[in-house]
Amino acid sequence: MHFSIPETENLQDKDGSYYQGYHIHINGNHHCTLRYKQLRHLHDQLKKLFSHDTLPEFPSKKLLPLTTPQLEERRLYLEKYLQSIALDHRISNSTFFHAFLRMAQNETHLSSDDQKNVHIRITLPGEEVISIPVTPIQETASVIKRVAQHIGLPEELADYFALFVQDANEFNQYCLVRRLLNYESPFLAVKLSGESASLVIRKSYWDTTYDDELLKDPVGTKLVYNQFRDDYKRYWIQPNEQQLIPLKRLLEQEKQHDVMKLARQMRFYGSVNFLPCLTDFPTPRSTVSIHALNKELVFRYPDLSERLFRVTRMRTWRITTIVQEHSLDHPKLELSFEYLLSKDRLQWITVESTQVIFLSLCLQSMVEELMRKQQEAGSCSTFPKLTDEVIQKLTFLGKNGTLLCISESTGKPRISKDPIKNPLGLKESIRVRFRNGRNHSFEEARIENHAFEDIRDEDL
Repeated sequence: MHFSIPETENLQDKDGSYYQGYHIHINGNHHCTLRYKQLRHLHDQLKKLFSHDTLPEFPSKKLLPLTTPQLEERRLYLEKYLQSIALDHRISNSTFFHAFLRMAQNETHLSSDDQKNVHIRITLPGEEVISIPVTPIQETASVIKRVAQHIGLPEELADYFALFVQDANEFNQYCLVRRLLNYESPFLAVKLSGESASLVIRKSYWDTTYDDELLKDPVGTKLVYNQFRDDYKRYWIQPNEQQLIPLKRLLEQEKQHDVMKLARQMRFYGSVNFLPCLTDFPTPRSTVSIHALNKELVFRYPDLSERLFRVTRMRTWRITTIVQEHSLDHPKLELSFEYLLSKDRLQWITVESTQVIFLSLCLQSMVEELMRKQQEAGSCSTFPKLTDEVIQKLTFLGKNGTLLCISESTGKPRISKDPIKNPLGLKESIRVRFRNGRNHSFEEARIENHAFEDIRDEDL
């Protein structure tokens, strides 16, 4: 998770008193607005679950009203605190933390018009749209399970899929905006994404050999087959001339298994495509289209030349947000990765795009999946589960001081079989750097890739 608190707001309580609200963004999107005392309560709850010595220091409470410089200092300290606990995967992957974030999102964004039970529309592969009854604060994993039940997909195969927000760009092109994770409500996520946004379900993994599990089931087969057809129609997959003739014949005959066998041999099958953007490789401000594949990024240039960047040769990457005075509402986002171009040559390569956080999360999930397979750790969670007894003692502090039981917003933890869900092989260190001046400020998140350590001479 990429946490930031880019701004605060002076808000008024019901009793007429004023307080500072902290606008918390996760992965580039405004997730919730919380008071200092709510974040302090979160820290107190975490102390009940984890050793006090392993938690970062929480900004101390002041007896007197804060001055403007002190308010800015507290904002920075709270931002650093959230970034620090997000690095501790015991916390960031815990049922409690996800439930806390969902309840905070609910308190911030759920209006009185939203009913206790609502229906959300989800597009399946093949462009079929279904309507699923959910609660407004129902978590992502539970919604995916509802979709599986609705279409007859076995529950054990549900974790091979994920929910994404999709939207159309200015050219009315289909575009994946981001993948929804379990700390957020799909109902609120799509509501906050704009009128043209919608939810779509797609495969959640990079290694296409996982297709084999889905192809054993008729509903799973239909889903992967239809996703291939959708991506092929959008020109996301590029078969060569030798593959086109048999592909057309197999599609006409609807031989789904044969189509999928051929699909795995095609260029960009199983990829996530990003909108055209800018890069400084090989020259500054080069236009490029990026395809994220299993273990690699492919840069495709206007002259159709390509450059491949393996994830195992990226030593680290970082995200930078640049805010300019003339465009405060439209900050520029950059992702830079340090790449091993040759045995003794590392070079920073930068991408400027509105999708850099989604691109960073794709890189993270590639590394997690790669390290898990190498370690043969299986796919079940390696983090301790929270018992019902523990969950029942945990609370969420509302803005008005009301204590709500965390157990009301969550059920028993699920054992995940998602091949890319648990974070392995990553070490994230975040540096926040602000440049005083009129034009810009930077916020950087650096992620060190432990898969880089596995590179051998023969890989270069």
